[in-house]
Amino acid sequence: MSDFDRLAQIWQSYWIDRSSRHSEINRVFELLFAAYAQPNRHYHNLNHIDQLLTTIARFNHQLKDPITVNLAVWFHDFVYDSQASDNEAQSAKSAQELLTSIGESATTIDRVQQLILSTQEHQVDASDLDKSIFLDADLVILGTDPVRYQAYQAAIRQEYHWVSPADYQTGRIQVLQRFLHRDRLYWTDLLFAELESIARSNIKQEISELISNTELTYNLVAD
Repeated sequence: MSDFDRLAQIWQSYWIDRSSRHSEINRVFELLFAAYAQPNRHYHNLNHIDQLLTTIARFNHQLKDPITVNLAVWFHDFVYDSQASDNEAQSAKSAQELLTSIGESATTIDRVQQLILSTQEHQVDASDLDKSIFLDADLVILGTDPVRYQAYQAAIRQEYHWVSPADYQTGRIQVLQRFLHRDRLYWTDLLFAELESIARSNIKQEISELISNTELTYNLVAD
């Protein structure tokens, strides 16, 4: 089965007994698939969506509203431009428009938008388990093995290919240090236990490499 067919089945499963607008459901999926399959998406692509869906599935028995969380996964990076600062807002707007076309309720759409916008700061009230699970899934990549983490590093750099090496090093270090300064990266106890120490180790290693590259660049310029 192709990725398209497999993901289409997952998408269509959300609408059984919830919407009969089959042509619109298929149209929206095709838009989502095309967006995440764009060649300029080296990390924020279908593999990212697949990883989130897989992680969310581990928590389905705990989620208050699993369908809404899954919909947020699909839409949270629907609009992605590394040169823009409003991707989350634009993705939330697209979610409203496209889910309305399927006939989704205003309550669900509002919640999907809230979840999407929460990825701007990755902060959550501990009592909001659905949001905690959603945000943790978005950061699972930070706690993967070193080989996968290095592939992630390279993919993010490709998405920011237009940024000069010096500016990228400075900006990336700032982003990573903000993660390290948090009390915890993962809000759920399960992923905190599984991934927290690994993620912090990966982040520290990346910062060390970036600092080394910055020093190398400086030395080359000085010479």
